[in-house]
Amino acid sequence: MTLISLLLVLLIERVTTQSKYWQAEFYSNKYLEVIKSKDWLNSSSKSWVLATIICLPVLCTYLLVQQFTGGLIELVLSTAILMVCVGCPVIRATYKCFLQAASRGDMQACSMYEQQIKNNTTDDLSIGQTLIWQNYRHYAAVILWFVALGAAGAVLYILIRELASKLEVDNQQAAAQANRLLNILDWIPVRITALGFLVVGHFSRALPTWLSYLPDPSISAKTLLLNVSKKAEEIEADQKDCTEEPCTLVKLAKRNVMFLLVVIAILSISGWIN
Repeated sequence: MTLISLLLVLLIERVTTQSKYWQAEFYSNKYLEVIKSKDWLNSSSKSWVLATIICLPVLCTYLLVQQFTGGLIELVLSTAILMVCVGCPVIRATYKCFLQAASRGDMQACSMYEQQIKNNTTDDLSIGQTLIWQNYRHYAAVILWFVALGAAGAVLYILIRELASKLEVDNQQAAAQANRLLNILDWIPVRITALGFLVVGHFSRALPTWLSYLPDPSISAKTLLLNVSKKAEEIEADQKDCTEEPCTLVKLAKRNVMFLLVVIAILSISGWIN
């Protein structure tokens, strides 16, 4: 069932445009509005309050799916929840606009779309590196947590991810706690994803970097993923073509998602996962 859900979701996500009701951000914003209106999270809130806020939707999702375990309804329900959790339509649409602007030679528009993709941050990441990171956060990590814990695992990851980003302005303490939880959740998935880059990219070049980061708990998920991706894909510098770097890295990320699906299919056939 896990493999069927993944294939259906990725197929539908590729050929359709998701409305706001099929986007995790819509529901996380609504949930955060309720939290703020009830003043459950403030500067004096204990860590268990944040844990409760996270656990409630995850537990409800788990109990809901368990009510229909082993049947067609479970498949439909899990697939629908995964559909909400996977993907980032806003970034996909902006990236398409970036490519269209580049094909027209409109460098000013390209710069504007690049800043939108970077969410107007001041970091020194290239657009390709930003897309690699966003692909991990919105596809690979969600897929791996769905495989590990089902629909509840996908909800767990995206809820903590959204809280970590949205609480940064209003409640830095809670945002820091959410980021610590996110680092824990990312520890294994980011290493699996980076391993996929080795397999679908330049294995010998990227392997030493991946091995050096493998046992190190202090390395952030972003640093590990981006440094391995640099080694896994050789990019030829082209000052005249601003799409060379992002297109190359996006292709790497897509190949990696396909690799993850192949591994999941093999594990499903062999009976390791349901």
